[in-house]
Amino acid sequence: MNTVLVPLDGTSHATAALPVARALAEIASASLRVLHVGEPMLATHDLPNALRLEPEDIHALVLEQVTGDAAERIVRLARDCQSVLIVMCTHTRQKKPRGAIGSVAARVLQDASCPVVLVRPQRGTHPWALRQIVLPHDGTPTSAAALGPAVSLAQLSGAEIIVLHVPTADLPDEPDSYTMPQYVDQPQHEWPMWAREFLERTLNLSEQSPEIRTRLFLRRGKPGDEVVRLATEQEADLIVLAWHGSLEVGRAGIVKQVLKEAPCPIFTLRIDAPAEEAGEFEATGRNNFRGGSGDPGIDRDRAG
Repeated sequence: MNTVLVPLDGTSHATAALPVARALAEIASASLRVLHVGEPMLATHDLPNALRLEPEDIHALVLEQVTGDAAERIVRLARDCQSVLIVMCTHTRQKKPRGAIGSVAARVLQDASCPVVLVRPQRGTHPWALRQIVLPHDGTPTSAAALGPAVSLAQLSGAEIIVLHVPTADLPDEPDSYTMPQYVDQPQHEWPMWAREFLERTLNLSEQSPEIRTRLFLRRGKPGDEVVRLATEQEADLIVLAWHGSLEVGRAGIVKQVLKEAPCPIFTLRIDAPAEEAGEFEATGRNNFRGGSGDPGIDRDRAG
């Protein structure tokens, strides 16, 4: 059976991931598995209380505990169980981690073989539902890899996809990229035409079906700032990001900023393949999130 894995370490911060994981498990028709990594091993009847689980939280989930290195055991169990997702908090034992996320979450994010959904502990344990998905898309095959999971989640949940395009001064150097033109002669005509073509290309890449609502926002500014701002304005429930898997200094600046400032959970899809193979990865990286949509609506929100 497909599983959604939720690591809990006994802190109140960690439980913020549980409502998100439960809702995503229902969307994916997957079982919910809670993992505790720590020593000493606890008696089975003591485990729920140690993980700060209420009686209603235990309904329809599997509890498991192991010892060892936390990140390594989380990644291994997710692989062994063929988990469709890992859902965990960005940090738990620190009020403010040194970087965007804590050390365990960072290692899981980089090593997991399935997508990872990261939840900021500030959201608390109130119920979570998926209605609005923000999908940043810079026109490159790399960002296109996130289309499949986003579309599949939208199809399964009925959520709306809000595509965000923030053009930059430097044109993408990836082959087959498609981004906003630097200059236009007749903005009132060329912007709507370009926006529709951009969104149609996006939809074609993901083979969407007609029932999914989609909007496109064009923004001027720093991409990380605009992702956070749009997610806040639209009261988004999820941000879907594709990335290359390196949190080294000078890398993944947008991902780090979104992880640190986003007002909602972040679905991260690591791309190991070269950029030119992203189309194939998009097809194989969906796990059990499959779906699509069709005729888009277009909202032009262009500053500057």
